[in-house]
Amino acid sequence: MSEILERQNSAIIALLARSSIGVPAISNIVCGGKRNPQAYLKVYNALDGRTGVTDLAKLAGVSQPTMSVVLQSWEEQGIIYNLGTDSKPRYQRLLHLPPINARNSREKKSQQERTTEDAVRPEETTSE
Repeated sequence: MSEILERQNSAIIALLARSSIGVPAISNIVCGGKRNPQAYLKVYNALDGRTGVTDLAKLAGVSQPTMSVVLQSWEEQGIIYNLGTDSKPRYQRLLHLPPINARNSREKKSQQERTTEDAVRPEETTSE
């Protein structure tokens, strides 16, 4: 496949993932409950369809069997897909996740905006 088509497909997949699953949900699956969420974030963002499980395990600082279980779980949850074979998987991420600190500040800002929008303004109330 040409590089242009690969980039277009990646963009379409990322847009669909953002609208259907959402970045916070994917982040929660990747980082939630992990001792070292940064390492798993790094692994997720390294999923380019070319990197093998052994190299990903080294990146996360875990054993290869542990990484295989994590990747299979992510595939079952629909946040990655396998471009390789069952015997030699090559996983691809749906989208690039932002760093945890940047994501947290964006989520807080979004939550503050929703809270402000949901607040009842005095001019909107009616007296009974």
